[in-house]
Amino acid sequence: HIRTTFARILLPTMAVSEVAITYVNIILYALSYQLQRPVEPYLLASLIRGDGDAADDEGAANRAYGRLTSFFSAIQTVGSPVVGTLLDRIGPKKTSVLVFGGSAASYWILSVATTPALLFLSKIPTLLQHAFLVGQAIVVSQEGHDATARAAALGRMTTMYTIGATVGPALGGYLATSDMYAGARLAVVGSVISVILSLVFLRDRPGNSGVDSALDKPKKAEQSFIRSLKRTILFLRHETLGPLLFVKLLNGVSSSAFSTVLPLVLANRMHFTTAQLGYYMSASSISVAIFSAVGMGPLMKAARGRAERLASLGIGLRCLSMIAFGFLVSSLVSSSARDGKDATATATATRRC
Repeated sequence: HIRTTFARILLPTMAVSEVAITYVNIILYALSYQLQRPVEPYLLASLIRGDGDAADDEGAANRAYGRLTSFFSAIQTVGSPVVGTLLDRIGPKKTSVLVFGGSAASYWILSVATTPALLFLSKIPTLLQHAFLVGQAIVVSQEGHDATARAAALGRMTTMYTIGATVGPALGGYLATSDMYAGARLAVVGSVISVILSLVFLRDRPGNSGVDSALDKPKKAEQSFIRSLKRTILFLRHETLGPLLFVKLLNGVSSSAFSTVLPLVLANRMHFTTAQLGYYMSASSISVAIFSAVGMGPLMKAARGRAERLASLGIGLRCLSMIAFGFLVSSLVSSSARDGKDATATATATRRC
C-alpha cells in the first residue's frame, strides 16, 4: 500500500516501471556527480592555501589535484568488480540503495571538508559509486530476450546521463560563486532521493536478477569475490584481447591526463571562474550529445558499416582532435600571458609617469 501511494503521488501520469525509475536515478546520479567537477580544483587550492604549508603555491595545488583524481580513479577501479559481485549476490534493489547511499556519504563528507585530507576521505565511499552498472543490470533484465528493445533502453539510459551531465557542471559552477559547498549539499539531496526511489519502486529479488538469462547465458553458481576476480583476470589474459586492452590503456591514460590538466589550465592560466568552467564543461557535454545524435550516422556510412573500420576512424579522429585542441589551448594561454604582461607593463609605466 505504501509503494502504491508513493507511485500515485510521485508519478501520477505514467506507469511506474523499474526502467523509468532507473532513468530518473541516472539523471540524479549524473547531476550530483557533475555538480562537483568545476568546483574541486578551486576548493582544493583554497584548502591548501588555508593550511599555510604552501601558501600561493600553484604547483602544490596542481599536484594535489592530480593525486586526488588518481586516488578517485583507483577507488573506482577497485569498486567496479565489487558492485558487480553485489549485483550477483544481493540483487539490483539492495545494490542500488548501497550505491546511492555511498554517493550520499561521499558528497556529505565533501560538503563539510575543511582540509585536503577530508577531500581525499570523501572519495573512499565512491568505491560503490557505479549506478550505471546497476542501471544496465535492471534494463537488461527488464527487456528480456528482445535485443532491439535492450539496445534502445540502454541508449535512452545514456541520454538520461547526458541530461544530468549537461545541467550539473553549469549549475555547480554557478552555485560555487557564492558557496563552494552548495553543490555538494545539493548532491546529498539528489542521492538520498535516489535511495528512496530505489527502496520504494525497485523489486526486491535475489542475486543473478535475470541478466544472465536475458543474455542467453546459463545461471552461474554463486562465487566468492576472489574467485570472480581470478576468473576476470584469466579472461583478460586471452591473447586476442591484448591489442585491444593496450589501446584502451593508452586511451585511458591520455583521457585522464587531459581531463585532469584542462581544468587547471583554464582556472590558473586563463583565469576562468567556477561558473565559467562549469559552462565550459556543460557545453562539452552538449557537443558530445549533438555529435552522437547527428554524427554517428555519417561516420558509420564512411566506415561502410564495419565496426573495425569505425573503431580505427574514431581513434584517428580522437588523436587529431586532441592534438588540435592542445595547440589551441596552448596558443590561448600564450596570448593570455602576453596580454597580462602588457597590462602590467602599461600599469607600471603609468605609475612612473
